[in-house]
Amino acid sequence: MEKTVTFEEALERAKRMSERYVERGPYQFFPLADTVDSIQRGLAKNLVNHGRLYCP
Repeated sequence: MEKTVTFEEALERAKRMSERYVERGPYQFFPLADTVDSIQRGLAKNLVNHGRLYCP
């Protein structure tokens, strides 16, 4: 049986994943923090709904 992930847990995972992605590559976050937050929330929602951090 899969463990149910809360939205808050999923959001933390999405933030950690995206921060690591930026650190590892020649990438940077989009300059508008609201946009980054929206993307991270979309990833978290997909983790809760589908069990994966799919791109929103």
